[in-house]
Amino acid sequence: MVSNWFALTRRRARIALLVQYFLSGFIFSALLSRFPAIKEMYDMDMSQLSMVLLSMSIGSLLTMPLCVHLVGRFGSKKLTVAGFAFMTLLPVLTVMPNLVSLYLVSAFYGIFVTLLDVSINGNSIIVENAYKRPIISLFHAFYYVGVCTGASLSLLFMHFAIPVTYHFLSVSIFSLLLFSIIRRFYLKETITKKPIASGQKIMFPKGILLTLAFVALCGRVVEGSISDWSTMYMESVVKLPDYLAPLGLVIYSAFMSLGRFFCDRIRAKYSGSTILLGCCKLAFLGILIILFDDSCYFALTGLFVAGLGISCLVPVIYSLAGRQEDVTPAMGIAMVNTISGTGFLFGPFVIGFIGDHYSMWASFLYIWLLSVLMTVLTLFYRKRERGLSL
Repeated sequence: MVSNWFALTRRRARIALLVQYFLSGFIFSALLSRFPAIKEMYDMDMSQLSMVLLSMSIGSLLTMPLCVHLVGRFGSKKLTVAGFAFMTLLPVLTVMPNLVSLYLVSAFYGIFVTLLDVSINGNSIIVENAYKRPIISLFHAFYYVGVCTGASLSLLFMHFAIPVTYHFLSVSIFSLLLFSIIRRFYLKETITKKPIASGQKIMFPKGILLTLAFVALCGRVVEGSISDWSTMYMESVVKLPDYLAPLGLVIYSAFMSLGRFFCDRIRAKYSGSTILLGCCKLAFLGILIILFDDSCYFALTGLFVAGLGISCLVPVIYSLAGRQEDVTPAMGIAMVNTISGTGFLFGPFVIGFIGDHYSMWASFLYIWLLSVLMTVLTLFYRKRERGLSL
């Protein structure tokens, strides 16, 4: 009886998280796919558009150091309540009277995105531990299934010329209804009574975890930058019409999800550092293909190669970070995100600045250079990991 109850509980928690990851990708891809329309709506240049992402990043960065304390005190399940705000604020981004108010709301949006991100990633490791086998990559795969679905739906909304506000409102209502049903099935973890030593509320990674955090920093910038700016790249460099520009995001997210569906099998056979190095090499190659020629063929080929490369990076890093001693899974992830979250502060703004003053091609050259740095850091992490295991 007890074993049947436990099996049912963890299965419901797993399904709930799969749906939540799907919703997160579904919502965010709706925003990214309509960036060109938002840019036109507020009459922004590339630098001003990048300030929207920068504002989200500032909200995220200010929240990230406190996440360790919050998940240690309240637990990851309670923090998922931030998802309601995350979903509600989406249509609000389209009805601001001026850019200042848009940036302010974007900052609050970043706060709730971060709280939800840390809480569901921490909960996914709790569920993985309950299954006693690698399953976390499947959750991240469903995030990009959501991205692919959301981007495909955006193509449909754009084809019928449905206004951005109505598009976002329909996505928000659907997500809120579904989220209110699944949230009750998340698992609770054992909350630490003393999550932070000496009364501190901010913890930073150290040792080998610090190296892993910097790999995560580069990886999240590369992953997020391609997601955020692929639509603009397809429109401004490849010269696709605006209603076809999200096609690049569809291809990228489809192969991201495909790679993550197989990631758990790969994790069962190879070490984390080996997988990370393979991811870096594929990302390096994919972005290089994008830069090689401005044709649609090269862009889409590069996006699917880069998508496969980046696919396993975050699940592997989060899994390693969530298994550190003396912290809960969500706390370990939050510690890594304290460093890697800074990438979202500088990444979007720098890319937008380069794109505005030079070109989107130059922006993707910057992303490629980050993939080179990520490869070097991974080699260093692999060397330290092997040294500690001797």
